[in-house]
Amino acid sequence: MLKAIIIWIILVAYIIVLCKLFSKQVAVSSLYNRACKPAIFMQETYEFRQNTINDIDPILGLQMIIVALKSGVAITRALDAVGCALPASKGIWLKRVSKALISGSTWREAWSAPHVYFNKKDKNSYSSLVLSAWLKNSLSESWSYGSSPVPVLNAVLQNYEQSMKNIAKKESSRLSVRLLLPVGLCFLPAFIFVGILPTVAAFMH
Repeated sequence: MLKAIIIWIILVAYIIVLCKLFSKQVAVSSLYNRACKPAIFMQETYEFRQNTINDIDPILGLQMIIVALKSGVAITRALDAVGCALPASKGIWLKRVSKALISGSTWREAWSAPHVYFNKKDKNSYSSLVLSAWLKNSLSESWSYGSSPVPVLNAVLQNYEQSMKNIAKKESSRLSVRLLLPVGLCFLPAFIFVGILPTVAAFMH
């Protein structure tokens, strides 16, 4: 009878420890979720890792725009130059935007159809959703008021890198929750049966 009571006490203590560890990891995970919410939104909005192979890398496109603007050319010339430099027909839409701005279209008109649209069936007219969103939002103030666009574009890159770091922290917290319970379920019973029960049995004898 005494042995059964001791075993039940040990099992209850084991369950309590597991519950505490699990609740702690869940709390940490929820904190990361709240802290990384802006980064998660950016990832969902500007996610390009699942794009088709035919799409261009928006990071590369943005860096090319920055290099062109640092050389001192105008926004329209930078868009046209990068559009010509991109392989195949991936930069046609940038050249269309540049031409529309030179022709007198407003900023919003130049970044909308028929200059920029997302028709995946027509690869020659397909525009990069991520890069077009970055450029449209980042260069708008520079086009309207003449301020330097380079700091804004550099801030976009830094913000994206920081957001990816936050997302990595969030994913690591999820992984720790998934690994903790299996590891605990494996090691704690072994500790109980190898370390505690033989000690209790020795005292009883």
